[in-house]
Amino acid sequence: MKRSLFSRILPYLFIAPTFVLMAIFSYYAIGKTVLDSFTDSAFGMKSHWLGLDNYVRAFHDDMFVTSFRNQLIITVTTVFNSIFFPLVAAELLFFVRSERVGKIVKMAFVIPMLVPGLVVTLMWKYLYNPNFGFNTLLRALDLSGLTRNWLNDSSVALICVILTGFPFISGMYFLILHNGLNMVSGELYEAAIIDGATSMQVVRYIHVPNLKPYVKTIFTLSLIGSLSGFGQIYAMTGGGPGYATMIPSLLMYKVAFGDGQFGYASALGMVIMLVIVVLTVVSRKLLKTEE
Repeated sequence: MKRSLFSRILPYLFIAPTFVLMAIFSYYAIGKTVLDSFTDSAFGMKSHWLGLDNYVRAFHDDMFVTSFRNQLIITVTTVFNSIFFPLVAAELLFFVRSERVGKIVKMAFVIPMLVPGLVVTLMWKYLYNPNFGFNTLLRALDLSGLTRNWLNDSSVALICVILTGFPFISGMYFLILHNGLNMVSGELYEAAIIDGATSMQVVRYIHVPNLKPYVKTIFTLSLIGSLSGFGQIYAMTGGGPGYATMIPSLLMYKVAFGDGQFGYASALGMVIMLVIVVLTVVSRKLLKTEE
């Protein structure tokens, strides 16, 4: 029996609002950004066509170039921390033989997910306060010579930002890797143990090869998150002192909503988006694994 026209189009009607909202708030916004990047669009002013002038200006902007250098350092460390430390935690949990202890340890790693990221950032900002936190501890240990105004010292501000969140065990990434370890065949693990394999050999020759798809997912997520987000740095240093901790996405935000230069900010945004797309595609090809 043939379905009526209404019954055939009904599923599309249900998903239509989603596509309409995506078209308005995503694709239209991207299209407008592309168009504005070629103009001198500014708050309260009529825009004029500039061609590639904004892009030329971006690559001659010392602050923009420096922000990319800072971003490179932050991204490399963020991606490494997002993979290495959750992997170590997942491996340690895997070798816990007591089911009860394993559940407690797992809960201990996951509970921090309930704390908003901004709260963690502000807590670390307090620890870096020159009058409290780490300086208080250093003075108590009679190491006053090592105290400093951490976030206002250009020589260490970027390092302080990178160290925020130590020991870097993301609850989400930990769960992804923990689930990946649980998907490894138990028979394969038991056969390795019977053959006399040590724990490190199990990790190297069984776990790591089987975790590659999960590592690739975490690599992509952490890469995109590091390149596109700026909330942590904005809350801690605002890109300072000077522009010692400035990153491209934060610079784009300040140019747009601080200076009102939407055209130039759009060009910066397009450069950032192209970098993210290229790095994501390249990384996925380099990390491509056989099914």
